[in-house]
Amino acid sequence: MIELDARAFEHLCRTGVVRTQLDTLDERRRRSIRHFWFHLVGSLVLAAVVLISLAGYGWLISGIILAGLVVIVGLFFAFRPLGAVKAELKHPVLETLAGQNGMEYLPDGFDPPVFPEASQSLFGGITSYGFTDLFHGTDKDRKRFAFYEGKLVRGSGKNAKTLFSGQFYAFQRRSPGNGETAIVPDKGLFNFSKPSGFQRIGFDGDPAFESCFEVYTNEPAASLVLLEADARRTLLDLRAGGKTFVYVGPEDVLVGIWGKNRFEPGSMFSARPGEQRVKEMFEEVRAALSVIRTLKAALD
Repeated sequence: MIELDARAFEHLCRTGVVRTQLDTLDERRRRSIRHFWFHLVGSLVLAAVVLISLAGYGWLISGIILAGLVVIVGLFFAFRPLGAVKAELKHPVLETLAGQNGMEYLPDGFDPPVFPEASQSLFGGITSYGFTDLFHGTDKDRKRFAFYEGKLVRGSGKNAKTLFSGQFYAFQRRSPGNGETAIVPDKGLFNFSKPSGFQRIGFDGDPAFESCFEVYTNEPAASLVLLEADARRTLLDLRAGGKTFVYVGPEDVLVGIWGKNRFEPGSMFSARPGEQRVKEMFEEVRAALSVIRTLKAALD
């Protein structure tokens, strides 16, 4: 698995396309902020004119609705340049970092690795989902690995519930295994629900693990071998960083860890050195690779 160090970061910042973005970032950021305030103030003034005019004719409700639409459209155009500046830094940095280290980066529009096999066992019914920031490659044994962002939602409107928001880590097992295992956060009184065709197994000798996770499987013997003490300890350590979901299939493993959105250059409203923004993205990719290494050691 790839190791990223200080020299790799320095090399990243010297790379042509990244260096160009860093040299012009502050100027483009300030210009986009001026654009933001111009459109925001303009839309607020226009909305006020619309509201007062229509209210004068007795159309207060229509005025409020139309004024609200004016502000929404204004905000869309106000934020668009800031979003473009962020993407113009983020995507070249992540593409270059991935390419220099034997991976490929895709910002969106990809099929999430291993997720289709694991989703029903881990999350049940999903109404909507979104995936971004895919890094994928192969390790020294030519086995596939990947990590990416994901958000899963069940329901809509006021009934919408976020099932997961964070990072997924996927990898191909060195040797095929037997059956499937789903490990999900403990649901307390709702532990009676389980994936179809699976049975729950317990770990009474490990109360810390038992209190945090539920384990379901269609091959209990294989799951007990898989989840020996070191593997359980690793999952407990990961659980400290956020709710953790694990699927182990015959060929592949998928682990989801709930957490904040990563691989981002930060808000463009703040005046920060470009190298600092790049460093944060670099460290988050580095941390993700460390998680992959840890998971492979524990679950492969």
